Amino acid sequence: MNNFEQDDLAGEAAKRFRSMVESVGVKGFSEDMALSSRQINRMLSGAQPNPVERLIRCLQCCDPEIGDAALSFICQEAGGHFVKDVGVIDHAIVNAVRECAEAIAAISDGEVSPVDRTEVHEAIAALKGVLLAAAGSSQSPEVHVRPARPASPTARSNDQVNRSA
Repeated sequence: MNNFEQDDLAGEAAKRFRSMVESVGVKGFSEDMALSSRQINRMLSGAQPNPVERLIRCLQCCDPEIGDAALSFICQEAGGHFVKDVGVIDHAIVNAVRECAEAIAAISDGEVSPVDRTEVHEAIAALKGVLLAAAGSSQSPEVHVRPARPASPTARSNDQVNRSA
């Protein structure tokens, strides 16, 4: 990766990290991360490493299959699923059909376990990837859905105080 690409990555990662922090405020973000607001402010200023950039660099440095597995885990924790851009639509279609067959087999007994739900989500993600690739969409084929952010411990305790008032 040349210096321009590194600067581009660093800038985009810093922008994403800043928007994450600003979405809840420095104080709320630092409390939820169990860090001081000073540490968060140092990350925002560039005096400390940006965790978003670090994560991306970790994914780039490791074996692609291991990185994809880690990224898949992160997407699942955020309520979504990672779909890798396979580049060739024929391969993507074969993968989507395979995922759908596995999902159908998983739920054919009439009971839906957590593993079965994962199979269904993976099938849906694979189909979304095919649809995006087939449409030539400018959207990223990495499909992930983020649920509403759960209330922080501070917000929950404030909510409990407000209810008792």
